[in-house]
This record gives sequence, structure tokens and C-alpha cells, in this order.
Amino acid sequence: MIVTFDLLENEITWQSTLHQLNSDILKRHVLFHGRLSDINISFLYCEATFSGKIIDSTNEVVGCFYMTTS
Repeated sequence: MIVTFDLLENEITWQSTLHQLNSDILKRHVLFHGRLSDINISFLYCEATFSGKIIDSTNEVVGCFYMTTS
């Protein structure tokens, strides 16, 4: 699957090919590519839309991600 990440901070967008989806893998990709000021992030995911939000430690949305099949 291809996951597209959009981060509001620094206005960064990129795509990654992932073979499984879990919070550890998402966090690794966001911290490596995103250069966020707050590394304490979490994820909300909606299975119906295949998309999610990236949330920082103050519960602010700092970005989003969505999946497409390759």
C-alpha cells in the first residue's frame, strides 16, 4: 500500500510504500521525514475512509495521512 503523508508544520508532503500499517511504523516515517518540533505524536485512523490524522502532545492536528493500494 502507498501512504501519503501531509504535515502542516513545514508544509511537507511525501509518499511511502508500506507493507503493514501500525502506529510504530507511521511514527518512524513521520519523525524521519517530518522534522516536527514535537516528537510525542499519535495517530487517529478511520477504516471507512482509509485516512487518518496525526496528533501532537497537545491534541492539535499536525497533519494527516491516507492510503491507496499500489
